[in-house]
Amino acid sequence: MGVEEIVEEVDVVVIGGGIAGLSAALYTARQGLRTVVVSIDVGGQLTYASLIENYPGVEPVKGLDLAMRVQKQAMDFGAQVVIDEVVKLSREGSSFVIETGRGWKFKSLAVIAACGKAPRRLGVDAEERFVGKGLSYCVVCDGPLYRGREVALVSFGEKGVEGLEFLAPLVKKLHYIVPREKDPSIEVAKRFSNVEVYPRYRVVDIYGENRVEAAKIARQNEEKILKVDAVFVEMGFETRIDFLKPYVDINEKGEVVADIYGQTRTPGLFAAGDLASTPYKQAVIAAASGVVAALTAINYVNKLRGISKSIRADWGKKRKAKRSFRL
Repeated sequence: MGVEEIVEEVDVVVIGGGIAGLSAALYTARQGLRTVVVSIDVGGQLTYASLIENYPGVEPVKGLDLAMRVQKQAMDFGAQVVIDEVVKLSREGSSFVIETGRGWKFKSLAVIAACGKAPRRLGVDAEERFVGKGLSYCVVCDGPLYRGREVALVSFGEKGVEGLEFLAPLVKKLHYIVPREKDPSIEVAKRFSNVEVYPRYRVVDIYGENRVEAAKIARQNEEKILKVDAVFVEMGFETRIDFLKPYVDINEKGEVVADIYGQTRTPGLFAAGDLASTPYKQAVIAAASGVVAALTAINYVNKLRGISKSIRADWGKKRKAKRSFRL
């Protein structure tokens, strides 16, 4: 069966793999709801926090490490994390249908949108076709898959340094594509014998049959073809929520309007994290808003099933779920 034919029925789809989305998934999965997190990366904007010192009860920790801890908690209770991008959301009776760039379809009773910002794209025509097929926006998520192979990294600044230090020891050859002539990450790149630097270049096309096989890069009148097995893009974040707009209200700040329970104007569709109209943008607040949306979603799903009891707290020991998904 081809990927485009697969429809997975779940209880909750969480859109976004940042601290808000992962915290939401932890709570819904812990309450026994079949939960899938769909995200182009893990950690979201938290990956740009080199050190978090003000997360209550947690010793100073790298942003990505904190996100990975919450992801593990959610997965321990049965949540499934799918590295992909949601491109379409529609209603089908009392359910939602969520479609991804790679052709997956999920049918769910509730949706928690926690996709504050998505990784910035390259803007090339072949981009959608290669997402998850050698084109990645998460070095930490997918880098280990290309151990001993030849890859490209498009980045700059602190994220470029992190990407270099993670990938260079893993891969056979790393082509580092930097949009700037002078960038502090270039000096770091020179420390690795297997890294070649391309300052002021940009990716203009990607080639391959079923997976990435090569990338064309260019600057001014110069062009080069790099034969690579993967292209990693770490260029910051941008808002990509067009698929939500038919179902939510957007305020003057570009945020999704949600009430104190995370509810939007569409029943069953909840918003959390930096995406939602929360007053402050902090990791702990994003996590809390994800939990609020999750508890509301749990009650919503239970009501659809005719369960009258409302969940207002989530204390006590829970038995970890073991589920099998066809993902």
